[in-house]
Amino acid sequence: MKKIIKGNVVIESLYLTELFDLSDVEVTGYFSCRDNSLISLEGAPRAVRYGFDCSDNKLQNLVGAPKRIYGDFNCCNNPLISLKGLPKEIGTYLRISHELKTKFSEKYIHSICNVNIIIWTHNDGLIRA
Repeated sequence: MKKIIKGNVVIESLYLTELFDLSDVEVTGYFSCRDNSLISLEGAPRAVRYGFDCSDNKLQNLVGAPKRIYGDFNCCNNPLISLKGLPKEIGTYLRISHELKTKFSEKYIHSICNVNIIIWTHNDGLIRA
């Protein structure tokens, strides 16, 4: 039987180093685990309908992220050294730190993920081309 959480899941600013195990769950709303101390996304929901925000953590890769995000995916302000685990499909846009633009080209991102728009964001929150 499919497990579904109706609505949003917000576990922000709780100093978490790991997620609760929600890997067999689909979230019908938004999932945010931003502003913690996560080093892994293992345990994240298998699918999220509106958006997934794991920004402002200590992630070096995205292993454990949902395979499909129907909305946006925000992984800004993480010391990413790899995009391993990036969702295969992102419905609207990927928001990623501008500092990583030289490491991960748009061509590379599009080769591993079906996403329409990539937004490069600076640590100050401003969006620049």
